[in-house]
Amino acid sequence: MENSKDFDVNFIDISLDDLRDIDLLEASIFDEVARKNDLSENEESEIEDYNIYPSKKRRRMFIPSESESEIDDVEKIVNENIDRLSASTSQKWLQPKGHQPSVIAFKEVTGMRQPFASQFRNAAPGQYFSLMVPDEIFEEIAIQTNLFAEQQGPSEKPSSRSNQWKATTKDEIKRFFGLILYMGLVKVPKINLYWSTDRVFGQTFAASVMSRNRFELLLQKLHFTNNDTADVSDRIYKIRPLLDSLNKTFKNIYAPKEDICIDESQVPFRGRIIFRQYNKSKRHKYGMKLFKLCTLPGYTCKLELYAGKNNELVNTTPTRVVMSLCEHILGCGHTLATDNWYTSLELANELLDKDTHLVGTLRKNRRGLPKVVVDSKLKPGEVIARENERGICVLKWKDKRDVLMLSTKHSKGFSKIIKKGKIIRKPRMVLAYNKTKSAVDMSDQMAAYSSPLRKTVKWYKKLGIELILNTAIVNAWVMYNENKKKSESIVQFRRELVEYLVDAGKDKTTESERIDRPRRLKHQLLKKEGNEEKQEKDGPGLETDPAH
Repeated sequence: MENSKDFDVNFIDISLDDLRDIDLLEASIFDEVARKNDLSENEESEIEDYNIYPSKKRRRMFIPSESESEIDDVEKIVNENIDRLSASTSQKWLQPKGHQPSVIAFKEVTGMRQPFASQFRNAAPGQYFSLMVPDEIFEEIAIQTNLFAEQQGPSEKPSSRSNQWKATTKDEIKRFFGLILYMGLVKVPKINLYWSTDRVFGQTFAASVMSRNRFELLLQKLHFTNNDTADVSDRIYKIRPLLDSLNKTFKNIYAPKEDICIDESQVPFRGRIIFRQYNKSKRHKYGMKLFKLCTLPGYTCKLELYAGKNNELVNTTPTRVVMSLCEHILGCGHTLATDNWYTSLELANELLDKDTHLVGTLRKNRRGLPKVVVDSKLKPGEVIARENERGICVLKWKDKRDVLMLSTKHSKGFSKIIKKGKIIRKPRMVLAYNKTKSAVDMSDQMAAYSSPLRKTVKWYKKLGIELILNTAIVNAWVMYNENKKKSESIVQFRRELVEYLVDAGKDKTTESERIDRPRRLKHQLLKKEGNEEKQEKDGPGLETDPAH
């Protein structure tokens, strides 16, 4: 070897994960050199002076040595063990061949699972919603609401509404949520106006369901978990039971299509909370961030609430978020679309190991990317791409601006589409990404129509209403239209759910409950034939009002 003091291993990019691998590799190198040269104990001390370190400027490995034969041994060992480094640090980028390595063919049955699809072929919207939010969830909310009211105890103020608390039931909680859903369809400036007798704002529907005092008391006491036994180290323990229950239901009832998507949704909230987020690209810039796994045409398969970087229960790095959300569908041949916050070579390799494709936009500062693609200057319509040995393709296409993308399923091929009456050419991976990425957008769009969300100081109440009356309803609507091959609007679907919820328990009202209800007695005067004397129709003990 010439100039054996400078040992170059293909300009390896070094990350923190790679440094740990290099430490292990360094130890094995020393052991191998010592074994092959039969070093004595005195000679071993010289080996300890060997160092492997990356240069800050050129990112090279240097191994100082006085023996050229030892350098040859080290080079051989490094070449034999280089695969132990992260795949993203040893990429060889070649011209695209257009033949990506095949993964497991997607043969899963999609849509509403059996036997639900057959049983609910002629079901009403309320029955589809009951699949997403079963009565057990409403029963648990009633139990926890009663427990919270008991833990709070009576108020010190004699006139406080809390002193009028009576235990709620599952049916009353369903009517309560039905009334909130109605408030999303019929908007008035303030909640108390739903019970107003004003000529302009006057409403009659809310008063027919429950009194204003009872509604406001239920809203005040609404709770989802036991504060005394919950794991307070979990920042979202107040909503965790509901979130886990819904995720389990979403997974068991519906099988996602081949194309799936991961993105964030923002639940508007401006209160004081440690994991409140700011996102300038969202309609509501301040709020709580939800990571959502969706499939077309907008069904949410799983979601997680971002609880801050210091929350130990959930690792919120992009790769770990994706692997956590997709853990129940890996190995089935799905194609996942992600935006540039998630997409990386590391994620692509991990998903390929689990027989799952990845397509997504890419940030140019991700490590391991081919520089010839990232640094190239293109004219509108031009494209440049490179592939590695695993079939991962990195493509740059000039549209109105540069578009950098990664795909494990597509090469640099183009397809023709019609846009504004003109035939234009676009890369296939761009078209596939745009189609799949619309799943989360569709879910958010449907949830925004007639949303019942209102301002509140309690973050977990707002999130609970979002999950039950937006996410779950959109899922039920998707299943309803798919299974019945209909195209009912989301607004009409919500209207039918209002009737389903507010009628809960009406047929179970007992006669004793009706008797306890105060009635207004009406008196009537009858004229007896042949006699001018007035006679009362009412029974004994009641006095006739002269005004009647």
